[in-house]
Amino acid sequence: MAKEFDHTQLKKLREFLKWTLRNLMVKLSTMGFDVTEQTLLNWENGDTTPDADKLPVLAAVFGVGIERFYPEK
Repeated sequence: MAKEFDHTQLKKLREFLKWTLRNLMVKLSTMGFDVTEQTLLNWENGDTTPDADKLPVLAAVFGVGIERFYPEK
């Protein structure tokens, strides 16, 4: 059984670092990952899920491993 992406981790990490959605968007863009604030909000709310190829960049910007987004249940 495949693990599901835990969208709550995005908001938890962002708020822990005291970043706004705009801050996160800018940090991601410096890593060559262009995304809108609305897309980030959709990911945080679980309305959509980032593509698998985006996960290494998300993990790197937060300084965590990809597994952080797929926690054990």
